[in-house]
Amino acid sequence: MKILKFGWTSLGSLEMIQKTAQIIIETKNNSKEDVVVVVSAMSTVTNTLISLCESAQKGDINTVMDWIDKLRKKHEDVVKWICSNNICEKHFNNIKDNLDILQNIFKWVTLLWDLSSKDRAKILYFWEILSSILLSLAINKSGYNSNFYKSADIIMCEWEFMNSEYKKDLSKEKAIIFLKNQNIQEEIPVITWFWWWDDNWNIYLFDRWWSDFVATIIWNIFDATSVEIWTDVDWVMSADPRIIKNPIIWDELDYSVCAEFALTWAKVLHPKTISPAQEKNIPVYIKNTFNPKAQWTKICKSTKLSWIKWINIDNNQILITFIDNSMLWWVWYLYGAIKIIRDNLVSIDSVATSETSFTISLKESDFTTKIKNELYKLDNKSSITIDNNVTKISIVWDNINDYKVLSTLDDIKLISKWEFNKTLTIFINKVEKDIILTKLHKNIFWI
Repeated sequence: MKILKFGWTSLGSLEMIQKTAQIIIETKNNSKEDVVVVVSAMSTVTNTLISLCESAQKGDINTVMDWIDKLRKKHEDVVKWICSNNICEKHFNNIKDNLDILQNIFKWVTLLWDLSSKDRAKILYFWEILSSILLSLAINKSGYNSNFYKSADIIMCEWEFMNSEYKKDLSKEKAIIFLKNQNIQEEIPVITWFWWWDDNWNIYLFDRWWSDFVATIIWNIFDATSVEIWTDVDWVMSADPRIIKNPIIWDELDYSVCAEFALTWAKVLHPKTISPAQEKNIPVYIKNTFNPKAQWTKICKSTKLSWIKWINIDNNQILITFIDNSMLWWVWYLYGAIKIIRDNLVSIDSVATSETSFTISLKESDFTTKIKNELYKLDNKSSITIDNNVTKISIVWDNINDYKVLSTLDDIKLISKWEFNKTLTIFINKVEKDIILTKLHKNIFWI
């Protein structure tokens, strides 16, 4: 059995959905193995729903309803095109019913001007339900039988509405039942990712970026032969090829090396992806949906790469600095700020402290108006500065204590070294990122 995972870039348009369906069918024909597909949302849907959550909290019903109508049209138009402008009643009704439910939840939230983590989970789980319906339809129209399934049919998780953890043993039991009840030799299942529900229709979500991880979970419990992560790059490279002209290209990486890369939030993999694959020593392949005939990177048990070198760049960062001379005697200050971040279910990337100040970094997309207002209310005596002109660069290599690689760099805003001495993170001015990344790449790889 092969597990194929497709992210939002693979489902960004009607053309890409059809191309993805063709890749799946060719894989089925060429491998002669059973194929199971895991999908994330169509392009822009995820960020739209996150933005609408904030609008709903403000009671902005007009903005919410306008965007629901746009989402409805976006998905219903794809159904019509796949069906050659004829209505495919089953899939069309599924799209309609799910968007009707979503619209009613948003109406409730805007009425209350409040969004609990329970309601947020119910809203966000829709982002990949719709794409699974569309991809299943495209596979059907290409000549193969396909049905869409919810990850709740296979995976169970902890009772946390957001950022839950999956239960391995119970998931294995559900997977066995699923395989007994479905004839996957005769169909291609398309499975949503990262959520589970209980008998009261409460939704429990994994982290937003866990689609790769869920693919490897399903591979692990199904005892599949391989996992293919289909994205928008041909290879795993040493740096972003749009900035670095000649990055190092790897056709094979060891599990442990790639896990270190993933911990820096490298685009191609979620940090937890590797462990389910490594547990049973089955390979993961990184492939390009836009260029399916291109070579790929294989992640496996390997001795081919005996050293670790990698640079990852993240422009979606914000630095929040708190300055207060009384902070030295007020031990609860740092706790109060971090508690606000945690209560809003947001992760902190890095923290730097001194006697009278501390700085935290967040993903810019996570820094909501609600968090901002709560931080400003923490203590009106403090000076709070917010810097959103920030890029985070993570450097992974075996010789991370050699700070000479930073000697030619100017205007570093923050430096953080990870516990295991293999990753150094620096925060810089965003407008300088191309110059600094080029210098770093030269210092690490060519000196």
